[in-house]
Amino acid sequence: MKLSMQDLEKPETVLITEEHSKQLPVIRITKIVLQDFKNVEYGEINFHCGKDFVPYGTKSDILGLYGQNGSGKTAVIDALYILKQLLRGSKVQDLFSECVNKNAPCAKLTFLFELQYKDERVRKAQYEFCLKSEEVTVDTEERMDAAPDYFALPQSKFRVVVFNEVLSMSGPFHGSDQRMNPVIDTTGEELPFGPKSRHKFIIGLDKGNRKAFQLEVNKRLAIDRSQSFIFMNDSLKKLKEYGSYSEYLQVILELNHFGSHYLFVVNTRSSGLIRLNLAMLLHTPRGSFTIQTDGPYSMHQDVYDKVSPYIPKVSSVLSQLIPGLSIELRTIGKPVMSDGSTGQLVEALAIRNGTVLPLRDESDGIRRLISMLSLLTAAYNDPSFTLAIDEFDAGIFEYIWGEMLEIFAESGKGQLIFTAHNLRPLEVISKKFLYFTGTDPRDRYMQLKSIARTNNMRNVYFRQIEHGNEEKVYNETKRRSIKEALQEAKE
Repeated sequence: MKLSMQDLEKPETVLITEEHSKQLPVIRITKIVLQDFKNVEYGEINFHCGKDFVPYGTKSDILGLYGQNGSGKTAVIDALYILKQLLRGSKVQDLFSECVNKNAPCAKLTFLFELQYKDERVRKAQYEFCLKSEEVTVDTEERMDAAPDYFALPQSKFRVVVFNEVLSMSGPFHGSDQRMNPVIDTTGEELPFGPKSRHKFIIGLDKGNRKAFQLEVNKRLAIDRSQSFIFMNDSLKKLKEYGSYSEYLQVILELNHFGSHYLFVVNTRSSGLIRLNLAMLLHTPRGSFTIQTDGPYSMHQDVYDKVSPYIPKVSSVLSQLIPGLSIELRTIGKPVMSDGSTGQLVEALAIRNGTVLPLRDESDGIRRLISMLSLLTAAYNDPSFTLAIDEFDAGIFEYIWGEMLEIFAESGKGQLIFTAHNLRPLEVISKKFLYFTGTDPRDRYMQLKSIARTNNMRNVYFRQIEHGNEEKVYNETKRRSIKEALQEAKE
């Protein structure tokens, strides 16, 4: 079976026309619904931008998610990671087969998007799909290996099956304002999808059903490859080939572009390279790149040309947060690369009060902060950029974290989603941006009610933990029982 690293990027095909690229909308996630996903039987989050309209490119949108360990915070980040893989046409990694609730046959995830265009048009798109776990058989492996664009992790006993995809849209389409209705629905018996009334817009009129048959083959391949049928690269190419460049297809391509270029998810597995002191991710306006931190390494010249101008910009922000600290990508030599071209031998360095050290000698927190700063900079400046980070406060001084959030809330433009344990943000950002996990798996996410503008959310949250009231956000622990358990453990 073919193997690849977790975040290996497949070569991307440019599917949006040059004219279309000049009219791309700002896309925001406005709602997430999780059903039977991990320990969430049902959980619904309505983002602030989904409840109060935010005009095109004017304000940031934040979602901070708080709760005790194992209460469903990471489930939201994992769901967004799966969404990104599906939108960009990639395989959902085998490890996510463990995310289906053990007491349910499948999980269902629903995401609502708002698309705002420069000409003030506003459309909405809802993408829902189901996931189930399937044991990998020899027959399954052979079918997947036959797929030319298949990428996999090392062999796993189980894999993810993506099925029952439904993409619905509302807003101005083809000269009229339309309610939210399915454009592509794979839950029924219609081939290659329903409703048939949309076929003329999506695949054109095909009396011989040749196009429908070829897309049906794609649908079966997508199931074998743990991919989205709607957004897999070959489906998008066929939809462009079969139908006119319809407004429905434009939205499908815009969501694919958003997943590929503007939705970034940093989960705890992504942070593993930093903790192992191997590498960190650097996001630039020209793409995302892995910067090795375990020693000098060879970099292709074209990558160096994209990365090197951006390092000083990240360094300037870093020096404001941590006075006396800056970073540098220093050139050591010009090696010959495997393709015969001349590259750059570089090393990532940290300069602290004039003393130069390899970046690997800095703490995990500093290296994580540097990696996050490049992504935060993009989210701060670009209204279409959505950044989701699990445990963003890990290893970062709480006051710095609070300062960054407060600035983002005041003058940022993009969308920031985070989970955290540190309670400093509760003191600096509005309650409208905060959700809390509850103890009921059938109603997992909530916003605290009856909070006055002058209330300190940190104090309110502590009181809620201690007293419970109607909104139970904490499974009560008993000090005496903990003390007895600690004492018994020594025997």
